[in-house]
Amino acid sequence: MGKIRIIIVREYLNRVKNRTFIIMSIVTPLLFGAMILLPTFLSTLPSDPRSIVIVDEVAAGCGQIFNYEKMFRDTLNLNFDTRFAEKPYNEVRKLFADSQQTSIVVIPKSYMGACDSTGGVSYYVTLFSKNEPGQQTINYVGKIFSEAYRQYVFSTDSTLTKDKIEKMKMQIAVKSNVKGAVSKSEVKSVTGIVLSIIIYFYILFFGVQVMKSVLEEKNTRIVEIIISSVKPFQLMIGKIIATAMAGLTQFLVWAVLSFFIITPIINKVNDKRTDVTQAQLNPTAIAPGIGSNSGMPIEVNETLEGTVDTIQSIQWGLILGSFVFYFVFGYLMYASLYAAVGAASDTETDTQQFSLPLTIPLVIAISSFGIALNNPNGVAMKWLSMIPFTSPVTMLMRLPYNGVSLSELLLSMLILVVSFVLMTMLAARIYRVGILMYGKKASWRELGKWLFWRG
Repeated sequence: MGKIRIIIVREYLNRVKNRTFIIMSIVTPLLFGAMILLPTFLSTLPSDPRSIVIVDEVAAGCGQIFNYEKMFRDTLNLNFDTRFAEKPYNEVRKLFADSQQTSIVVIPKSYMGACDSTGGVSYYVTLFSKNEPGQQTINYVGKIFSEAYRQYVFSTDSTLTKDKIEKMKMQIAVKSNVKGAVSKSEVKSVTGIVLSIIIYFYILFFGVQVMKSVLEEKNTRIVEIIISSVKPFQLMIGKIIATAMAGLTQFLVWAVLSFFIITPIINKVNDKRTDVTQAQLNPTAIAPGIGSNSGMPIEVNETLEGTVDTIQSIQWGLILGSFVFYFVFGYLMYASLYAAVGAASDTETDTQQFSLPLTIPLVIAISSFGIALNNPNGVAMKWLSMIPFTSPVTMLMRLPYNGVSLSELLLSMLILVVSFVLMTMLAARIYRVGILMYGKKASWRELGKWLFWRG
């Protein structure tokens, strides 16, 4: 038992007295704290305020029923404008045609049946924008109108009945329309997060594969034979590119399968929509047993229709091209660093101190999803889209919202390419020394020496 105690004490002290162990014990909690707090801090950064212009068709036709001053209260990022409430939408739209940060809320004449219910009563408002307003804005506008609706119902009849309670539970829908097309932000956010998660896991998974491959060849001494025929840099790049090609092949298979699954659904919805339009224009021309004459109206699920419209409005060519670019260069940059980590380590345990800092930027990027959902074109997301260690993930979150300018996209790509070249050069310097270094645990100081070592 005494011998076991001696071994335990020796092994324990060897580890806790290690300088790297001490540094990482202090730095790791700080890194995780930054990983948790940084997205929250970024979400609080001020962004360009958005103006919400109110167009009230109810007030224009039957007189004002809402108290605008109490109903619309400005926030830090939203300013409400009721000066044009009784003007036609087309006239107001022309006044703000050049404003990217202006949305127009149209309250239809049939709203709540307060003015005109001949064509049915509507319980929604439409939010027209030139770029994606963000889910937070949509939710806030919906909250305002839902609260106003409850107050309106209660003011018309103070008697509390079961029917009235059900009415007061109703939430007013906000239909978002961006650049003349129906926009469901949840569809765009799902598209962005799916593409971002794919890149996130591919970079981590295949980067770690490269690291393990380097580590295995180093431990089995196979690398000594290989580098007698090729240069260390050629070996590193060959490994990285081969792994990237495998990842792209897998993504291509997924893209083709997704295309064949989604396309029939879109075509079916579009065919139904065409039937509805023809039935409305010429009710007598539709087939017997279908349409208004038979009492069997043709219906298209509004949620599905909005989803299809949103999918079709997304610039898929730009997104898929950008996905391939960010996947390739983001992966190549990270994989070169992972290869350097593998070369600088003797065991998988040794790799942890070097690989942890590489994962932090990726985790911060994927944690910014909430920021992208609420304000995809805000200051925080723009900065994260420019930083090369986070841009492969965050830019893919933003692109489905169609709010990224071409100059901004090209600048982000240029920064990533330059960073890839620089990181690869630095990683190659560590790789060429570390791949033949045995029996000595590398420290951060040691890696710094390898960067400037000439030989």
